[in-house]
Amino acid sequence: MANANVINIKASRDETVVFLVSSIDHKLNGLSADTSFSYPSSIYRVPEQRRKANEAAYTPRLVSIGPLHRERGELQGMESYKLRCLRNFLTRSGVGLDDLVMFVADWETYVQGCYQDTSNLNSEQFLEMTLLDGIFIVELFLKNHFPQLREGSDVIFRNRWMWSDLLHDMLLLENQLPINVIKGLLNFMDHSFLIGITLLDLAHEFFKDVGNTEKLPLTEHCYCARHFVEFLLFLHSPVDPREPPSFPAMKFEYTRSATELQQAGVKFRCAEGSSLFDVVFIEGELTLPSLIVNDWTETFFRNLIASEQCGYYAKDVTSYVILMDSLINTPEDVALLVKHGIIKNALGENEAVADLFNNLYKEVVTDEFYFAQLCGDLNKYSKDPFHEFKSKWFRWRRMLRRAYFSNPWSLISLFAAVVLLILTVIQTVCSILQVK
Repeated sequence: MANANVINIKASRDETVVFLVSSIDHKLNGLSADTSFSYPSSIYRVPEQRRKANEAAYTPRLVSIGPLHRERGELQGMESYKLRCLRNFLTRSGVGLDDLVMFVADWETYVQGCYQDTSNLNSEQFLEMTLLDGIFIVELFLKNHFPQLREGSDVIFRNRWMWSDLLHDMLLLENQLPINVIKGLLNFMDHSFLIGITLLDLAHEFFKDVGNTEKLPLTEHCYCARHFVEFLLFLHSPVDPREPPSFPAMKFEYTRSATELQQAGVKFRCAEGSSLFDVVFIEGELTLPSLIVNDWTETFFRNLIASEQCGYYAKDVTSYVILMDSLINTPEDVALLVKHGIIKNALGENEAVADLFNNLYKEVVTDEFYFAQLCGDLNKYSKDPFHEFKSKWFRWRRMLRRAYFSNPWSLISLFAAVVLLILTVIQTVCSILQVK
């Protein structure tokens, strides 16, 4: 009986081994035979932990670009708009539909390889998606640059809320199409019509209200971008990247808030340059670039940070957000930076700006900090005995002002108390003298 059980167990194990070998062998045979080159993915899924911090900042509201959100029902309304864009493009360019389909078919393997997640679309569906999404972006950029191309009923350019949602969607890491494909589709246009205008010129104009895009010139690095989030990341990165600190992350300390630094004697000034990394601290004066904070700022920074965290990039934009989060703790910090032109608040309430920066850095881990030396210098300056005393005196003075000088009645009460105290002292002295 025992021998029979052993035989049954062995037979069951052999069947499992045979089945597993067959399954793995099938998967191996399914791999591409061409091993000479593999395309590195550049369009990532945002990690779930970061997505939970603010799902809306990573999710399209109006239009799906690429395969990752294509099945979302609320985005299907834009598919007919994409078809109209294709019809307009065919009419204007004079190119045949078969030429466009052949072009995207030649790029299918490359485009598939750009996405971290595999697509559930079959080849026909994937090519249709690539063509419609690519032409949609080309038409969008052209209409933005050439207003005469817009139809009178074009809702995207007539409806401010739709434009806002569209710009939000174009900033999403998960909602991208490779730039090389879009560039190739744009090349089907008559070059005399474009008059030397490149795709990145059009993109630079389209994203002008995002971050400091409008004030930043295109750099050589921008032309290496594989999609538009990477384009914005390269555009806003330092021109001369700084070497990472030689000491581990836990040894450097972030700086005090803006108001605390001011109390310690630090002066603030708006930088003349537009790079986010034009930050300098010299002889007690901290110079920072101006930044417009508007409806797209959170989406912009969150997706650039996600791109840095997912890809093999320096964590420079992440470092900038950490620095701003350190400088901004309260609405009073925002008000100070607004006063000096460092922040231009298009959100309205200073509290909204403070909340934005205080929540951007959550769930982010980095062992690189671009501003480590700067923060070290700020801390050294604000913590020396003289500036530490100055900071404390500032806080005492502000506390007294709030407690006793916030309104006329408080001032009158304090004055009356002082007079009463003086009279009491005089009376006591007189009494003592009379006794003697």
